[in-house]
Amino acid sequence: GVGQTLWIYGAHYRITHDRAFADSVFPSVVKAVQWIQQARQNDPLHLLPFTKPGDNEAIEGHITGHNFWALDGIQGAITLAEGTGHAGDAANFQREYQDYHKTFVKVLDSVTEKTGGYIPPGLDGQHGQDWGNMLAVYPGIVLDPHDPKVTATLNATRAKYQEGIMTYDDGRYLHHYLTLKNTETEIVRGDQQSAVGEVYAVLLHTSSTHAGFEFKIPPWGNRDFGDDLSPHGWFAAEYRTALRNMLVREQDSNLHLFSVISPEWVQPGKEIVVRHAPTDFGTVDCTLSFLSGTQAQMTLRSEFVDPPRQIILHLPWFMNTSRVTADGKNFPITNNAVILPATVKLVNINWS
Repeated sequence: GVGQTLWIYGAHYRITHDRAFADSVFPSVVKAVQWIQQARQNDPLHLLPFTKPGDNEAIEGHITGHNFWALDGIQGAITLAEGTGHAGDAANFQREYQDYHKTFVKVLDSVTEKTGGYIPPGLDGQHGQDWGNMLAVYPGIVLDPHDPKVTATLNATRAKYQEGIMTYDDGRYLHHYLTLKNTETEIVRGDQQSAVGEVYAVLLHTSSTHAGFEFKIPPWGNRDFGDDLSPHGWFAAEYRTALRNMLVREQDSNLHLFSVISPEWVQPGKEIVVRHAPTDFGTVDCTLSFLSGTQAQMTLRSEFVDPPRQIILHLPWFMNTSRVTADGKNFPITNNAVILPATVKLVNINWS
């Protein structure tokens, strides 16, 4: 809870630049980080202490995901400290993050030596349900997206899928929105094909109006979610966020466009359109038009308040891109992506 709230405060400030909001919450942010520092000092692992969440991971002990969230939250606190001019607090929060991160990674390395690299839900050797252990890369990048532990955890959790989506309670039930934690990780990693497959598998399990559920449906059984009523609000939030991040997202002061698109969208005469999308940098309007089977054109109109360092245009894994020009200049293609200046207006793509 403390990590989530701090992250939310930081994310809200980054996307709104609302200084009055930041000033109003900052005193409680300082207290929250102090609470984390004190809790870690009193814990034998120097992590968030033993707890009983009563849900989600369904275990007692040191919860892996709580620590991912706490680190994400401290990053949010750093954002607020810098935005409100509290340089001393920002430095203190940064020191806390570095010490906490180093300590947490050391514990993870020790634990994953026994699991083949898989990051488990709890850090005390107990059995639990996959949940917060799937958050190493999103919403904050705590571990490198291609860290072997992240890859192993993706592989281990995807092995538990049925009907294309995640399961819960040791495989007893399908779990709809839990799938999207992996999808978000894949978006960041550039695992485009896996992300597209999961989005369609998730949509396959929505209602006629695309409402989602949580769990209670046995794999390969009926579609009855029992007393766990649909529509589920958190599914809606997770799905909308994943779809948004496929098209436009922020990472390391960069703006990423079209990280993941479906082959079905790439048809001559069709367009993918992003209108008035709020980002950490300002509002973005972007259209990707498919002029023919071998040519596409992207137009970008932005109102940046705090411009990104650069724009990264991702190219689909199912196309062989031969040339990209931006505002009349050729740009190199590396790992299915092109790095463009923040001032770019018109991009032409040739592919097959």
